[in-house]
Amino acid sequence: MLRGEHVMARLYRGRLQPHRLSASDERTTETAEAVCRLYEDHVGRPRRELEEAVSAAEEELGPRLDPRRGFKVVRALAKLLEERSEWSEPTVSDPYTLRTRIFELAAALPEPPATEPGLLGSPTRDDVLSQVARETGLEDPASAMFADRQGAQLLAGFDRPAPEELIDRYNVAQVQALLYSASALTVDLGAQADARLVFHYVKLLGLVYRLEPLDDGYRLTLDGPLSIFGGTRKYGLKLAKLLPGLLLTSPWSLSADVAWKGRQAELALNSEKSGLRGHYRGPQDLEPDDGGVREAFEKAWERAKGTGEWELEEAPGIIPFPERRTALVPDFTIRDAETGKTAHLEILGFWTETQLIERAAMIRAARVKGHRLLVAASDRLGPSRETLEEAAGGEVILFKNRLDPRDVLAALQETDGQSFADT
Repeated sequence: MLRGEHVMARLYRGRLQPHRLSASDERTTETAEAVCRLYEDHVGRPRRELEEAVSAAEEELGPRLDPRRGFKVVRALAKLLEERSEWSEPTVSDPYTLRTRIFELAAALPEPPATEPGLLGSPTRDDVLSQVARETGLEDPASAMFADRQGAQLLAGFDRPAPEELIDRYNVAQVQALLYSASALTVDLGAQADARLVFHYVKLLGLVYRLEPLDDGYRLTLDGPLSIFGGTRKYGLKLAKLLPGLLLTSPWSLSADVAWKGRQAELALNSEKSGLRGHYRGPQDLEPDDGGVREAFEKAWERAKGTGEWELEEAPGIIPFPERRTALVPDFTIRDAETGKTAHLEILGFWTETQLIERAAMIRAARVKGHRLLVAASDRLGPSRETLEEAAGGEVILFKNRLDPRDVLAALQETDGQSFADT
């Protein structure tokens, strides 16, 4: 992911146009190739040397690409290659212990250690280091005493992309970086789009969403990082991670309200003209960002005793509520094997008070129509527990780190006397 210093965009008539690179431009591919080669050549060498080489490349390659902004492009390409790099410590010895011992010996001397042997034979820096070398078995203690500093890390491995792949990644990353400052994001999914795939990412990332069925698809409204209560940087990163997942399907159109240099601007894209190519190959490329709450609940349910005839199943997908012009995407369906009665369970990631109020209202409305919905929310990813209880009015199952099957079973039993139909 790019940081704010790497982001470039043009504001034209209220619309943001993210900076793009073209793989058909020979200078661009040569620059991307040169930056990749820089990383490749520094495998096994300290990070400090690589950073110095990148700085030199900014001055050498940047102006050829763009006299004004070329250095930022080189810097951004290098930042993206960081994600494909592995780093290791240069020594197995503990640098803190090593430093402490060296300074202890130096402090115990009657005079500060001299850099060169003097006429009176006072202890020197080399004498101190030689003693530490004898004690630790290290050949060069001085080179290892600051090994815990970032600049001393060694580039242990590098997954080298093709220049065109790096350019594609740059173009997507520029759009993602703008989404860090979004207050709202609306995505219209056409009827031919794989909505199930998109919602897989929405759920995996724990995003705050509202879903509205359209005549030819769905409208997905996502809260941006500027609209939620806290942790906006963390939430902004999650929102940005949705974009490569969206690029796996079509048709879609996207519109985001973005704060840009003190002004509100619109970011608009669609699948026909975006020209963006994502780097996700499928849902398996993205690890759950909610600490694996859903996976942990599924395993806990398998191990739990006392679930009776209730069986946990994969949810059927999108459940529309036409009368409320909305829809729900539950995570699981819980079915009574004897009676066939079902309940759908949605586990919220991030949430807001508004979303909780809407969910609670949906639960009550569905109950009137004979449907059973359960919503679980972590009190770690939203406002205070008091706010949550006030917003949801007791309609939501609360949990801290892990959702306990016993709490879900208790919620099922609480409404078991009522008559429910399959949803």
